[in-house]
Amino acid sequence: MLSGVKETHTQRVPATAKGEATRAHLLRTAAAIFAERGYAATTQSDLIAASGLTKGAFYFYFRSKADLALAVLQEQKGRWLTEVGERVLAEPTASQQLRALVPTMLDLISREPAAWSVTRLTRELSADPALAADVSKVPAEWLAFIADVIQRGQADGDLRAGLKPELVAAVLVGAFDGLKDLTDVLEPGDRGGVAFTERVHTFLALVELALVTPA
Repeated sequence: MLSGVKETHTQRVPATAKGEATRAHLLRTAAAIFAERGYAATTQSDLIAASGLTKGAFYFYFRSKADLALAVLQEQKGRWLTEVGERVLAEPTASQQLRALVPTMLDLISREPAAWSVTRLTRELSADPALAADVSKVPAEWLAFIADVIQRGQADGDLRAGLKPELVAAVLVGAFDGLKDLTDVLEPGDRGGVAFTERVHTFLALVELALVTPA
């Protein structure tokens, strides 16, 4: 092990403030590129050029594109669970938390488009058998968070009973991600923002009718 450096199976994590700042810069840069182009269309050279680092400096932190992509996935997952989780759970009831979920997610994507790299990376990296086990943990944690909101709402009588929370969570996440993919095809580029928001709010209205019990 290098002095002052802690190694994991995928990356080297620096112990100094400067090293941590450089690593954070790499993660932000890579997240933006992966969100825009996807994993397969992004080359190692693209990532190195965008980072502004030398090849040697880049490889000090991440030994491959896959290692960097996994690190981006973990970092962005933590951001989703922290930022979205804190805002959603600040609402007093499960039904209000469900209502807050989509607007909060839209706000995060609007402020930080790179946050969308989670979905693209999860889809692309899961196709690699060597990475699939690690990648599957990311959506699993997100689904568990949403399923917990559904389960508590059912227990409190705020949300319709009789549906499995895990299945409801999977449908909600799948629909949200699917609407983004559809919008990217129908209205590519910057034009997709408004269309995606309108479609998601329509979806949220349908969810409210289907899941939220009358007051």
